[in-house]
Amino acid sequence: MDTLRRNIREFDFTLVGVLLLLAAYSVTALYAVAASGSSSGWMKQLFFEILGLILMIGASLVDYQSIRRLRWWLYGTAIILLVAVFAFPRVNGAHSWINLKVTTFQPSELAKLALILVMADYMAKVDESELPSYGLKHLLPLLGMMIVPFALILKEPALGQSLVVFAIFVTMYVMFTKRTYFILLTLGLVVLVSAIGFIAVQYPHPFINFVQTVAGKHHLLKPYQMARIRTWLDPSYSISNFGFNIHEARIAIGSGQVFGEGLLGGIVTNGGFVPNQSTDYIFTVIGEELGFVGSAVLVFLFLVLVYRLIRVAATSQDTFGTYYIVGMIGMIGFQVFENIGADMYLSPSTGITLPFISYGGSSLVINYLSMGIILSIALRRKKLRFN
Repeated sequence: MDTLRRNIREFDFTLVGVLLLLAAYSVTALYAVAASGSSSGWMKQLFFEILGLILMIGASLVDYQSIRRLRWWLYGTAIILLVAVFAFPRVNGAHSWINLKVTTFQPSELAKLALILVMADYMAKVDESELPSYGLKHLLPLLGMMIVPFALILKEPALGQSLVVFAIFVTMYVMFTKRTYFILLTLGLVVLVSAIGFIAVQYPHPFINFVQTVAGKHHLLKPYQMARIRTWLDPSYSISNFGFNIHEARIAIGSGQVFGEGLLGGIVTNGGFVPNQSTDYIFTVIGEELGFVGSAVLVFLFLVLVYRLIRVAATSQDTFGTYYIVGMIGMIGFQVFENIGADMYLSPSTGITLPFISYGGSSLVINYLSMGIILSIALRRKKLRFN
């Protein structure tokens, strides 16, 4: 009875409440897309929401150290599946899904979770060693863990997902090094990228010509990826082709104004003018039909989610748990910024879905399972203090 009371007291109901509100946003947005005549699969999404929540609660009741012991099995399985996707036909131009007849599975979602687990375990063992050191000798093993799924996902090609893998690596490594020079180096890189972005926006055509020359010469970017960058910098470029998606997305969000056009009242959404609206451009539904207020509430929910994750990480007495949560923060934070930013012309479109909102059973179930592990860490942090 005492254990039950302690578990109820330590259970993060705020985190679960935020996830339930995000689930409501997801199903509502997908229902709105379905009302336009597009196939959004909102009923299927509702099924995966329920399945994911059940798995999350189940994972929270399991000691996360047991899941930690499965890290290399999960990592190996993810790598095998990332290779196996090339045996299946392309979907939307990429080998990203395995067709299971009743549904499809995206191995890159499992790969992100597995990478966080193996990196967190390695970093925790360094921390717990008798004489821990955080020099560059640890960089190569950690890079090796990251580069394999990164390269396979990039080969699919799925640039957006590979960038998420890289964001996870950078976030966790910055936390791991605890070195001022690396933090300064990372901040310098952010400033450099921001400066390049500013120059690109101010002088789009010279920048586009330069990138096209370099990318074409060294085969760094595929033509459609270059087109996405060009569309970001020059909104008027190829509106009838590459720029059509983002052009319609901007119209949808702008037409929502402050309070939106009302649920099922979005003209752009009802007309089905935004391609891939249930996945890459799901935020446009919220922006058009719920307006600035509804969109701001959604962003606030993500901020609360990240805040709760930071609280659990800060109070965890186990370094593995802390590193694991840091990896999850890096993954969710990057995906939210890139997805919403792309819809609002703040960043190029890379095909990244919005966590817990966009349509997709693989990402939804894996994300809920990941949250279940965090709830397990939260439940056991007090117990670890007295061991």
